Amino acid sequence: MRQFVGKLAFCLVFIFLMILAILEHEAIQPVMSGAVSEFPSIQYISQKEAQQLIAKTKGIVIIDVRNNTEYIQSHLENAVNIPMRELNEHLPELEKYKDKPIVIYCDKGYRSKTVAIQLEALGFRRLYVIEDGIG
Repeated sequence: MRQFVGKLAFCLVFIFLMILAILEHEAIQPVMSGAVSEFPSIQYISQKEAQQLIAKTKGIVIIDVRNNTEYIQSHLENAVNIPMRELNEHLPELEKYKDKPIVIYCDKGYRSKTVAIQLEALGFRRLYVIEDGIG
C-alpha cells in the first residue's frame, strides 16, 4: 500500500508539473509571436539575400550605419554612410526615401537593427536589415 501511495504521489506531482509547463508555454506564445510582428516593416535578411535584393531592386537605398572609419575601410557599393549616432541629423534628407526600399547594415547587426527600429517608428515602411552585419 505504501508503494502505491508513493507512486500515486509521484504521478500527481508529475501531472501537475506538466500542466504548469503547458500553461507557461501557452502564456509565452503570444509574446514570442508578437516579437516578429511588432516591427512588420522590418525584414531581417542575410548578406546573400541583400546582394540579390540590391541587384534586382531599382532605386534601393543602402545605408551603412557604422562610423566613418569603418566605412572608409570597406563598404557595400553605392552605400551612403550615416553613422548611427548621426541619424537624427540626417533624417530630413532621408525623408524622401520613406516609401523606398532601404537596406541597413553595420558590422555585427546591432546598430543596423537599432536604426531600423527608429526609422520604422518614424514611418519608414520598407526596411531590410542585414541580420549579422557584414563583419
